[in-house]
Amino acid sequence: MTFTTLRNISALLLVLCTSASHAQDPPLVDIDLRQSTNDPNVLEVYLRANADSFGQVFSGLTFTVRWVTTSPATLGTRVNACPDAMNIGATPQETNPLLDEVPTGFNYRTYNAFGLEFLSDYGCTLPQDEWYLAMSVPVENNTGCTEFNIVNDAWTNSPGTSRDFYLSLGGIESTGVIEGTPVLIGDCSTPDCLGVPGGTALPGSPCDDLNPDTENDVYSESCVCAGELNTSVELQEAGTATTLWPNPTSGLVYISTTLNGAVRARVSDALGRQVTSPVTRVNNASPWQLDLSQVPTGVYLIELEVGGVRSVERVIKR
Repeated sequence: MTFTTLRNISALLLVLCTSASHAQDPPLVDIDLRQSTNDPNVLEVYLRANADSFGQVFSGLTFTVRWVTTSPATLGTRVNACPDAMNIGATPQETNPLLDEVPTGFNYRTYNAFGLEFLSDYGCTLPQDEWYLAMSVPVENNTGCTEFNIVNDAWTNSPGTSRDFYLSLGGIESTGVIEGTPVLIGDCSTPDCLGVPGGTALPGSPCDDLNPDTENDVYSESCVCAGELNTSVELQEAGTATTLWPNPTSGLVYISTTLNGAVRARVSDALGRQVTSPVTRVNNASPWQLDLSQVPTGVYLIELEVGGVRSVERVIKR
């Protein structure tokens, strides 16, 4: 049974139960997600009735919380502020669902409420133009820093999903707006190597330098992603010998290699991006040089190639 069908059933029951009651034009209701001021690991959901208060039947609510699938965080057991007249329930978590056969990269959990009782009968009237705490939920299994949002996005609005924010008062749609400020939960004080506050891309953690000739890539203390030359490079270098000095260098790098002929030199950073224009030098017995004085500090790869044979060496610019 879809959320739309449940909404229609709820609206029909509401009409049957309240046909003799005085109806008021319901206000539009906004929704907001916040971090609890009492517990930093708890999310709170607030509702705000615009233009007028509302104490009649809170007949329908749907909203979806989203966070990145790279986070191990989960949402625990909710606590409703008004369970008798605004009983908000949760669907199972959707972990990295597909959208057009492509993973979304997010986790989702949808919440719904369907009511038949007057809010005012339970002291739960939505005040005019004030935020009302409707539900709280703990964040569990969180490491690092995780961003949470209530969202309407391509997945929540996809055919057959219908998980966008929706609200009905007295059987009449009263959907307002989502306050879009994200909520950061966890250790969000220090940015990681990718600039994410409290993220997990820390020195020593695995990464990908996008260079197919390296393996065991990790972030250095200076947040440079670099790896070790893998077996394929060692095979390509068989029968060659190349020496670089000084290493580390502050500018000039001297090169001595056994590669013969017109040697092409290419310098790339740890992500495989070319940082200087390639140069070609006919090798002879004398060492030759490259000038790295204009590139930023970090780890670089110098690739020497001639006739399909190459040598790859790492140099540190300081």
